[in-house]
Amino acid sequence: MKSIKQRLEENYILGCIKRNNAYQFYLMPIAWWILNHEKYNPDYISNDGQYVFRNNVFNVTDDQQEPFFISISEDKISISEVKNIIENFSEEYSEIMFFIDFDTKGYISAFDDIEVETYLPNETWTGKYENPQDYIPKNILDQIN
Repeated sequence: MKSIKQRLEENYILGCIKRNNAYQFYLMPIAWWILNHEKYNPDYISNDGQYVFRNNVFNVTDDQQEPFFISISEDKISISEVKNIIENFSEEYSEIMFFIDFDTKGYISAFDDIEVETYLPNETWTGKYENPQDYIPKNILDQIN
């Protein structure tokens, strides 16, 4: 497992995911934050056995959530690690760039390079370009700020 510093140097991006009313933080490459790779990059999808991307979850629909969360489990970080990133690293993505709410099917992005909120699993999802911290409860933000 790469260190936090290594991941930040490789442009891993910090975000928060809400699922079953629980908030978890993740530090992942941009590709993992794009929920619908079928739409974003159809040429990337390959089942040739060479590389398994997110447990072969190319679109995180309702029926694909479990394998998706298994595939990103090693990218989960603690609140103390989030606080450490925000306080001690000056890398480009050392702030919370994403908030994904699987309970309400909402995607909030502050990421400029790709409009990830346009690559949603289906029409039941909504995406916005806004500040993800506006969607994280104050009691959680108080622990990291």
